[in-house]
Amino acid sequence: MPPSRRKAAVAVDDGGADDQIAKPTTGRAKGAAAAEIIPYSPAFGDSGVVIDMEGNSGPDNLPALDPGGHTARVAAATFERDGYKHLIKAAEAVYSYPANGSRLSLPAQKMLNFMIHLAGSQNFANKLYRLPKKVVRGNHKGNERIFDAVKEIYESSLVVIGPFRGRRSRAELRILSSYVRPEDEVEIDSADIHFQFTDAFLELQRSSQLWARLSGPAMVKVTSTYALKLYEIGMQRYQMDHPSLTLDIETLRKLLNVPEGAYKDFGILRTRTIDRAMAEVNQLAPFRVDMPEEKFKRKGRKIEEVTLDFHAKEEEEAAETFLERERHAAGRKARRLGNVEKLEAPAPAVPPPPLPDADDAEALWAAARHALGSRNVPGPLLRDLEAVGIEETARGARKLVLRAAHAVTADTARRGHEATMRLVLSSLTSGSITEVEFQVPASKPRKG
Repeated sequence: MPPSRRKAAVAVDDGGADDQIAKPTTGRAKGAAAAEIIPYSPAFGDSGVVIDMEGNSGPDNLPALDPGGHTARVAAATFERDGYKHLIKAAEAVYSYPANGSRLSLPAQKMLNFMIHLAGSQNFANKLYRLPKKVVRGNHKGNERIFDAVKEIYESSLVVIGPFRGRRSRAELRILSSYVRPEDEVEIDSADIHFQFTDAFLELQRSSQLWARLSGPAMVKVTSTYALKLYEIGMQRYQMDHPSLTLDIETLRKLLNVPEGAYKDFGILRTRTIDRAMAEVNQLAPFRVDMPEEKFKRKGRKIEEVTLDFHAKEEEEAAETFLERERHAAGRKARRLGNVEKLEAPAPAVPPPPLPDADDAEALWAAARHALGSRNVPGPLLRDLEAVGIEETARGARKLVLRAAHAVTADTARRGHEATMRLVLSSLTSGSITEVEFQVPASKPRKG
């Protein structure tokens, strides 16, 4: 298994302190002509990045992190292979939350994930980065929303709980040191996003041993801040040996970016944020998240702690997740709630979706195997084929690429079952994927 597919472990203290958060333990190694440059203004003394438990505030006052982090290596390799189809984010950043009771909007959170991944491609070097606007814009044409989100990130700090000089410490890290905002941002479509992270935020990513591997196509489809944070946590945990996470209610509120003072009653908090976030994540993610009531920790009638359980989906459910992500967003909420979808007019034409990622290819092949089994395609032959990815053909169509364990398997599939496979793939994807390609292992040279 390549390093980018391996999930690192995170343990959580159960002491109940207000600022207590995920604690890392062990890991398993996966232009415009005129522009305004916004300078960085420290907010806390000279360093502006850390609140030391011992009262020091010098420029060296940073958490003691291992400089040889796995996250940076995984991020660089993932970017080189997948571009923005998969995003790598340090677990320390996943389990952080905005400082001073503030919160980042959904566009700002998504943009920050793309920014972090781009910096990871350069080993989190301290430099001015350029992010193409088409990566973060999606179907929105207005550039002003993009730079409003950048400004929001620039004005924010993140709280990170971690070890510093042998003690649990609360660090407040400014995210961006500067960014460039073109004066004619609305009219100029070619002006990309230029930004630079602070030294402390880069060190957090660069030194991290733990990470989450996010799916770019899945992340952009999430529609709430609560669901996005739950998705990030789940992607960091669901393939671990012990994927459950126990949190006190205050910590859960902070992690989900619930506004300070809102939904004070747990019952309202659950129905307005947690349950809705879990429903959306379960519809779009490769895992399921549950919050079983039998694991609630109570003090009298008050619920003090809850446990979130993350489990990888079974083959059939993972295939349905792939199909849902391929469908148009119109009606997704109705499908999630189990209501009949009613559209008075056909959905407007939209650009073709990005190529599905490797996880989607595996889910599609799982659904296809299930369908092909009822069409008299031999089971051993199907099990001998592995999904590699989904690619575009020279004619602009899309094909599922399968790797055969043996050359005879590829030849048999090509001669006897290719037409059936193409028909099933077209049916499962509503005509989006109509072809299949069989790759064979390279032949080994004979000795002597």
